[in-house]
Parts: sequence; C-alpha cells; structure tokens
Amino acid sequence: MYRTADELDWEFLSNPGKTAQYRRWFDDPGIGGELRKFASDQDVRVWIKDVPMKEYARAQEGIGNFVPYVRRRFRGADEIVHFFCGPGWSVVPDSVEGKPNHCLATDGNVKRYICWGKAGVLKDLIWAVLNEAIDSPTRPGIVITTRDGETISKHARERHVRLANHCGVDLDHLHRSMIDNPDLTTMP
Repeated sequence: MYRTADELDWEFLSNPGKTAQYRRWFDDPGIGGELRKFASDQDVRVWIKDVPMKEYARAQEGIGNFVPYVRRRFRGADEIVHFFCGPGWSVVPDSVEGKPNHCLATDGNVKRYICWGKAGVLKDLIWAVLNEAIDSPTRPGIVITTRDGETISKHARERHVRLANHCGVDLDHLHRSMIDNPDLTTMP
C-alpha cells in the first residue's frame, strides 16, 4: 500500500483520488481480499483508511510503528532541531511524538519544546506550543514545513510569524526534501 501511495504522491492526491485508491485497495485480492477473511467489508474499509493511511504521513516524518514501510521519508526530528535551534542542539532521546509532531531539543543545559507540520495545521501547532509555554521555562517553537512541490506565499509566511509573535512563541519555515528511508524493511 505504501509503495502505491508513494507512487501516487499521496499527500498531494485529491480527496476523490484517495477515495478511488481506497476502493482499489479494498478490491485488491491481496489487500482487501486478505483482510475480509478477518473482518467485515465495512471494517476493512475503515481499517485501510484509519490505520495504515492515517499513519502514512507520520511514517514519512520518521514517527511511529509504520516507519519501516515507507520508501522515502524526511530526515526526522534532528533536521528540525538543527534548523530551528542550531548545530549545538540535539533531540532529547525518546521525546519524538506525533499529534502534532513534536520533540524536546537540548543544548546540554536546557530543553526546548519544538513542534512542526504543514501550514494547514498551524492552529494545532499554536495550541500545542501555548499549552507547553504554560509549564516550560523556555520559549517553545514552531516550524512550518514544506516539501518539494509545495510553497507558501510571502504574505502567508509573514502572517504566520506575526501570529507566533502575538502568542509569544518562535516560528520559522523550513523547506525539506525526502530521502531514501534508511529504516526501510523490504517487502516482496
């Protein structure tokens, strides 16, 4: 499924395109056919959409149990932290999580909460850093990410920064390219 999603450039696929692909997976004897041996048609449809495909974007970030199954992904939280905090900073082990994507960064002396995602989830990122700011002695940060094929207008970028400044948090924009997944588990 992930191989097909990668070939279709899933994150840029329209909703009708995704719906059509869900149907193809459901009708595929090797996917839907196998799953229907264990679950109802409705449960299979829901599972395809709500389990592997909801995890697909997180797996591309290097987060979650499905990471070994994506062919290409981003470099991960280290790339975010080095960009946002600088080269002397690193990801605190076991601090990377999703919903929204976030981690703790450290320079060896202090820790800082960093979250990241697309511009479309900015409200979720702002809510996350505001909640973190209440309990943290350091100023949390947001990284708005784009990937090859995506851009954000100058006006929108400036507005993002103004929103963050108004909320008392730091924000920057990072354009990333995907790499071959170093954690890939090859499938037949």
